[in-house]
Amino acid sequence: MRRIALLLPDRFVAGGVAGTLDLLFAANRLAGGDAPLFTWRLLSADGAPALASTGLTLAADGRYEEAGDADAIIVPGIIYPDLAHFEARIAGETELLRLLRQWHADGRLIAGNCTGVALLAESGILDGKTATISWWLSSWFRRHFPAVTLETHAILSECGPLLCSGATTCYLNLGLRLIERLAGPDLALHCARLMLVDTHRASQAPYATLQQYAGHNDPLVARCQEWLQDNLARPFSLATLAAAAGSSERTLIRHFRQALGDTPLHYLQQMRLFAARRLLESSALGLEQIVGRVGYEDVSTFRRLFKRELGCSPGEYRRRFAGGAAA
Repeated sequence: MRRIALLLPDRFVAGGVAGTLDLLFAANRLAGGDAPLFTWRLLSADGAPALASTGLTLAADGRYEEAGDADAIIVPGIIYPDLAHFEARIAGETELLRLLRQWHADGRLIAGNCTGVALLAESGILDGKTATISWWLSSWFRRHFPAVTLETHAILSECGPLLCSGATTCYLNLGLRLIERLAGPDLALHCARLMLVDTHRASQAPYATLQQYAGHNDPLVARCQEWLQDNLARPFSLATLAAAAGSSERTLIRHFRQALGDTPLHYLQQMRLFAARRLLESSALGLEQIVGRVGYEDVSTFRRLFKRELGCSPGEYRRRFAGGAAA
């Protein structure tokens, strides 16, 4: 019997908890036997019913500290209004952070999904290790947790007893990996087939928007972002950008790294890729036309960049996400 503890922090994402329970229930049905292969407990900070982000209330089976004997402990995503509130929230979870450190020291398997990964990072147990998180938090995560190696846009990361998954429905991939580790790959594959889970998706990148570059209050960077947007197809020149923003090149680079965790050139590449994705989704333009519109001259170079950043080719992306006109 494998014991799973699912934590219920305030305003947790209900789907991540309920969906994980559905996977475990399916695993029990598929495994057969007189006794369930997996058992689970829902645990809140004080043992009282916990409020989900949707307003749904789930009864708890106990308190956080009762998770110490579980074979796996899962921290779901949590909802927040803005980054300032989010930072205060995770820093304020002092008891949970202490318990995460204790459980990690005891060798427990700990998994974080979506924004819940930030709690693992805040506790320090991800220092010196690899992790992934919701795509829109990638720049923020790099700035706040430089000791963690972020696998940007990865669906799932794994470092010994620590598992992290990306945004929202990545809890399905996380749950399947937990089943695989605790009960074997055959059962995990059967669960994936039964639940129609795509186990081959490897990147969050095709779903990402420029929202990941929001959340800063640097006026210099904001001026640069606006200028780059207005001059998307113009050949990149750091000197020209700095002059347009009224800054030196060195100061500009420093501000970009502090505010976005990125360089001006890479940020421009993301803007161009975002624009290209929108054209692939919504227009019938050929790739050469799209490449020219977003500031590239060589189609082969653009294809390589697209594949590197998004994990699929432009053609594959269009087939997956195109609307009527593009299709």
